[in-house]
Amino acid sequence: MKKVFVFLSCLGLLSCAKNEAPITCHWEFGRNDVEPRVAEAYLTITNISGKELDSDWTLYFCMEAMAPVCREGDEICGTQIQGSYHCYRPSDTYRPIPADSSRTYCLRFRGNGIRENKHPEGLFIVTGKHPEPVTVTCTYDKYTRREQMFRAIETWEKTPYADGEYSYQYNADRAAKQRIETEFPFFPQPKKVEWGETSCSIEDAVCQVSMNDNIVREGYSIRFTPDTVFIEAADEAGVYYAKQTLRKMNATTKVSRIEDFPDLHHRGVMLDIVRNFYPADSVMRVLDIMAECKLNTLHFHISDDEAWRVEIPGLPQLTEQGARRGYTLTETECLYPMYGGGWDYTDPKNTANGFLTRADYIRILQYAKERHIRVIPEIDMPGHMRACKKALSPLLSDSQMDQRAYNGAQEYTDNVIAVTNPYALTFIETVVSELKKMYEEADAEFTIFNIGGDEVPEGSLTHDEHQAFINGVLDILRRYNLQPMGWEEITEFCRPESGAICYSWHNGMEKPQQMADSGYQVVLATANHLYFDFAYCRHHEEKGLDWGGFTDEYRAFDWIPLEHTNVIGMNAQLWAEPIRSFQQVEWQLYPKMFGLAERSWNNHSALSLPEFTSLVYHYMLPLLHAEGHNFHLQLPGIHIEDNMVSMNAVIDAQTPDNYIEYTLDGGTTWLTYTEPFALDKNVLPVVTDDYGTARVIKARWHYLDHLSNTTWLWID
Repeated sequence: MKKVFVFLSCLGLLSCAKNEAPITCHWEFGRNDVEPRVAEAYLTITNISGKELDSDWTLYFCMEAMAPVCREGDEICGTQIQGSYHCYRPSDTYRPIPADSSRTYCLRFRGNGIRENKHPEGLFIVTGKHPEPVTVTCTYDKYTRREQMFRAIETWEKTPYADGEYSYQYNADRAAKQRIETEFPFFPQPKKVEWGETSCSIEDAVCQVSMNDNIVREGYSIRFTPDTVFIEAADEAGVYYAKQTLRKMNATTKVSRIEDFPDLHHRGVMLDIVRNFYPADSVMRVLDIMAECKLNTLHFHISDDEAWRVEIPGLPQLTEQGARRGYTLTETECLYPMYGGGWDYTDPKNTANGFLTRADYIRILQYAKERHIRVIPEIDMPGHMRACKKALSPLLSDSQMDQRAYNGAQEYTDNVIAVTNPYALTFIETVVSELKKMYEEADAEFTIFNIGGDEVPEGSLTHDEHQAFINGVLDILRRYNLQPMGWEEITEFCRPESGAICYSWHNGMEKPQQMADSGYQVVLATANHLYFDFAYCRHHEEKGLDWGGFTDEYRAFDWIPLEHTNVIGMNAQLWAEPIRSFQQVEWQLYPKMFGLAERSWNNHSALSLPEFTSLVYHYMLPLLHAEGHNFHLQLPGIHIEDNMVSMNAVIDAQTPDNYIEYTLDGGTTWLTYTEPFALDKNVLPVVTDDYGTARVIKARWHYLDHLSNTTWLWID
């Protein structure tokens, strides 16, 4: 697609008065793979300053998983500063932009942009005459062409693009056309249910509780008589789960007995509040839904390269400096603005900024304890430590070690602490000690400490340096009676006899099988089933990552985990690189969490796909909606056969609060779908791109005041 330079005179000094920045920007993504693994885009800069825009400026921005590529002759040249933080500056060939005019630059980036959220964020400009940063307004073109949404080269990921036909078949395979009536409208489902002839009014019955050591940990038994409900459980968690089950059952039941227990005793969700922050009240809203689903572990990711998020007494720099991101040249007052945070490190509403106070953390611990959820903190080490390294420089640095050249998984070149510095272990012990005090004050369980241990860049440490540091950390944990936990990479430095619990995150079962056979306790955290930060499907409007595949509610449910005596659990991960608000946290979690809840409690769930769908969409989503939670909807399908157009959703969509609408003119007019209709291709808009010429039908699903993304179907 060719672009020409355009000069506009419709914006003048009035615009500048409304926006202190001398420019505005507009972004249009071009196409992928103009060169192997290189994408092309167009940035239009409009000069609204009222005078010529000379070469004395720098435009800063964040862009995840894509980095600028400079070519000879480019008028503006991009630089990757660190990670997702980049800038553009005029080159020697730059021509000043006249006042009230625009110029469009054709730019290239390493990576691909198959989704609309892969664009520059948090733009701000600094000029020589005005060295203070100023926010730059940027608008974005929606995707309209297949060359934007598709890759031109074959990749490892073979999941098709979720067009109308793909979504139609996907929905049909999982559809629950009718609401399936059930005594148990919740997740996870009870394992064994016996029915009787007489009824019990649960609300009016007397409840008697007793403890029984013969019942599996966290398990329970409920026996019903006409006037009494008898609960037996092995522990208080079992009693709690039994009462939850009673609360969600019909008021009157003919069930005579329920026997229930979890197959896995680690049923967890990892929340990353580092890359983008959300406060204690938001964390507790997630704990509420976890408790509803009998999930018992919050894996709390509270530090990483991009921030440190928990107050540690005696180390105020960690949060005064390490919990804020914005414009800085030295990173002495804050960290670089990763993931779209912009320049203002004092803005409390910005998800780049913020931390949990000691009181906040204790409040979360107490709230979780009431719901029988343990909180396992993760301080990733010795990599992924850029935030604390910058905040405590030079205590976690070493002039010789810092000269080593390396590049981490998120493209940081300085995120490994100097493990040979004696303060490194002192720092870890200080953090462990202060966290332990918080758990003691909350009267909460603290028996496991997650050391992360993943993605330490090659060349940053020698094996001996790395091993000595981990040995020191393990000694600290032993002194505090804490069991080590980490990602699968820690098996290189922690022997099975260390008691280390290992998270297996690579796709497939080979790695967890090896670790379990070697004697490690294993938690399944498989990326393409349990990384909830992944996009729901391969669709250009979906937010989320995709390096390991795509995950929706069916990916966790329609999957039987490895069964081994050393496999102790399942854990879903919500990494926060793509998160920009707590609404998006909920969008990524729900309804994915329900598949996790069912499969981690019932490895061999008795639910069929339609039964699972009915529970999710007819029961659980209405509950979330009533409580004000956000959630995701599956795309509607579009199918053409014998020139007739049919559409579907995963449940029947034919009511005022549950319907599919479609457009035949590109989006100007939307019509409610009621029945198949004859196709007139001549009324459809034409799209021309590298894939040829096609006509387009679009559809979207409305349900419970929520709206799905838009399904496209190209007709060649």
